[in-house]
Amino acid sequence: MKIEVLGQTELRLSDWEEDGIDIMLGKLPRFSALAMFVASLGRCTFAVIDHYALRMDVPIENIVTHLEWDFDEEPTRFKTITMKIYWPEVPEKRLASVERASHKCAISNTIKDCVEIKTTVLKEVYKAS
Repeated sequence: MKIEVLGQTELRLSDWEEDGIDIMLGKLPRFSALAMFVASLGRCTFAVIDHYALRMDVPIENIVTHLEWDFDEEPTRFKTITMKIYWPEVPEKRLASVERASHKCAISNTIKDCVEIKTTVLKEVYKAS
């Protein structure tokens, strides 16, 4: 799996079937605990989608997940995590069900009452901005 840290509050996950974890920091000095937490949510969500894809017989190698987050204060905590899942092979008629399934991972279920998680599944190829 590849984790690309794009900024202080933004990362991209891809290459799910690769052995190990390749972390690319860009201009940032380190992979923070907060980025690690958000990456864990992305990986956990992918595990659910991977299971769903097996049942649909749809390939997963082109899935890219882009995550961004922001914070609330007093005390500092995650406020919103926005996850966009780019999956060009997913059938159009399955987009809504994949979005619902994406909220079934253990991390999402654990934090859903205290962090807003906005997930969108897109039937398109990820294009870096």
